[in-house]
Amino acid sequence: MKTIEEQIWDYIDDNLTIEEKKAIAAKIASDQTYRTLYQELLAVNLHLGKLEIDMPPMAFNRKVMDLVGQEIAPVSLKTKVDLRIIYAVAGFFILTLSAILIYAISQTHFTASAINVPDISIDFSRYLTPLFIKIFLFTDLLIGFIYLDGFLRRKKI
Repeated sequence: MKTIEEQIWDYIDDNLTIEEKKAIAAKIASDQTYRTLYQELLAVNLHLGKLEIDMPPMAFNRKVMDLVGQEIAPVSLKTKVDLRIIYAVAGFFILTLSAILIYAISQTHFTASAINVPDISIDFSRYLTPLFIKIFLFTDLLIGFIYLDGFLRRKKI
């Protein structure tokens, strides 16, 4: 519910619907408090309309910009990289690559022929599915974009 003052300000600013305007106009005509407040707010509105907007002096922008120029630029934070994190990531990758290598060797079937040449048969069709190739190429593309971004950023500096 709006207060009487808000209703009258909306009436003065013409922010009401036709029905609301008629209701407020009827209240102003019939109620003394509405009429008194309406006359006061109308006088304030007319006074505000006559005021001129003060402009800052021409040198204001220059003075402000000079003060901004005198500010000390913030120093970039230099953080020390925790070597434990690097060792943990490296250990994870070494462990993962070792597990993949051990799995690949365990799935390989070694047979020897009469000529004593070992026959190593690996069924790559089981591992190189179209989905695996797409994932591998997508990952390579992302790594390439990251490298290109780092290269271009280094060139700008």
